[in-house]
Amino acid sequence: MFEQLEQIPLFCAPIYILDKPEFLNVTRKISKKFIAKRKQEVELNPIYPVYMTESINSDPEMLDFANYVAQTAWNILNIQGYSMEFFQTYFTEMWCQEHYNGSSIDRHIHGNGSIISGFYFLNCPDDAVAVFHDPRDSKVITNLPELNPTQITNASNMVNFQAKNGRLIFSNSWLPHSFNKVTGSIPLTFIHFNIAVAHVQQQFCPAQPQVEVI
Repeated sequence: MFEQLEQIPLFCAPIYILDKPEFLNVTRKISKKFIAKRKQEVELNPIYPVYMTESINSDPEMLDFANYVAQTAWNILNIQGYSMEFFQTYFTEMWCQEHYNGSSIDRHIHGNGSIISGFYFLNCPDDAVAVFHDPRDSKVITNLPELNPTQITNASNMVNFQAKNGRLIFSNSWLPHSFNKVTGSIPLTFIHFNIAVAHVQQQFCPAQPQVEVI
């Protein structure tokens, strides 16, 4: 007889997905401007055909989007159990990438103080996917074959998420991610961002001085 086992999930690596098409118009406009500037500065590398812009979050028209992303990152960390009342989020980086036929992104993580990383997809080929990898090297080394690699289970080594126009994806920065190779004539264009935290500056009001009454 099979006994019912209590399952306690530990040391999770969640992915957070939101579809926010209302930001597409302004983010496409600003990204197009910065990519056009980049195209004037450098030629497209035929071996690694991608344009990567400078930071775009300081553009005034990006303020609403940037505030939404930074606040959502704060909410995620708060939900995860961190004592966020003592911290505020800020961008270490936010830039646009446009990948052409043959370009891809290898498995990597983000450092430099980043806590949350994410993507906002602007224009996507139908087969574009973001891939997230199990960060536990010891588990991957000793892993058994998966019963069904198309399902997300505790045995999964990597999971694909569809890149979709207007989709936001957040993860902790220590979670490795990559992108499959772009094929065909439609480039993959997205905003990539990294978010760190800083202590909130607390203001203390001095006590009222005692006045001696004569």
